[in-house]
Amino acid sequence: MIAYGFSEYGGPDTEYLLDLPVAEPGPGQILVAVHAAGVNPADWKVRAGNRKDTVQITLPAVLGREVSGTVVSTGAGVADFSVGDHVFGATASGHGGYAQYTVLNASSTAHKPEAVSWAAAATLPVAAGTAH
Repeated sequence: MIAYGFSEYGGPDTEYLLDLPVAEPGPGQILVAVHAAGVNPADWKVRAGNRKDTVQITLPAVLGREVSGTVVSTGAGVADFSVGDHVFGATASGHGGYAQYTVLNASSTAHKPEAVSWAAAATLPVAAGTAH
């Protein structure tokens, strides 16, 4: 799959397109085909290395922490989501949203209401967490 990320901590010059395998969802996780991804100040802060103490990554890393999309597969123990569901949520640890596919924890994912656009849904997880 094609993803957008970075290979080392630093400025925008460390960002580029990555060719990565599609991840398998683990227990309690779902694999999502990404339709939209949110963009937040945390993205550049992670890339710059300013969040090393709070956001653990493995390089190269995919940018983006929130998405909306369609469920492609589910891991063991996932009961509330099925293939084909429209969802939004924060990416699971070690996964980024600027990609064709990403992994979400089912416990922090919600069904996308029909009335909410893909783009609007993708901006909700971080904003809602900040408001909370």
